[in-house]
Amino acid sequence: MKKILVSLLVVVLSGCAGHAKKSETDIYHEALTAVSVSSGQTEPEIITVEIPSHGALADLVVMGLGGGPNATYLREVFTSMKKSSDKSVLIMGSSPMLDYAVVSNAVKNMDLSGVQVLYSNTKNHTKMEQDVKSTGATFHFISKK
Repeated sequence: MKKILVSLLVVVLSGCAGHAKKSETDIYHEALTAVSVSSGQTEPEIITVEIPSHGALADLVVMGLGGGPNATYLREVFTSMKKSSDKSVLIMGSSPMLDYAVVSNAVKNMDLSGVQVLYSNTKNHTKMEQDVKSTGATFHFISKK
């Protein structure tokens, strides 16, 4: 019985290790390529914003607050982007539900035409893409896997 449990544990753990995540550098380079292809810029500049997760309970509180200070900060980033030549932002997060709450509240009622929003996580968030595109922005998803 112990051998079966140990074998099962090895299989489960090796399966988890098989899905290596990309480094932040790899994600950034993929974002640069996406912006270059989409905009035709040879050397695009991308602002990077990370949405930190602080655990399930804290994330639920922030989601209940509509993204809290993270959404406010991201909204300020978008507002400043409309006034500058930097028109691309890479948003990286570790909790798709938290990321959606932050981004969807940050872009609410904004005109982001001409802005490229790149989102990187392990799971694509279709509703986030719809919310971002409804502002006139271009949306790209970059998988962390």
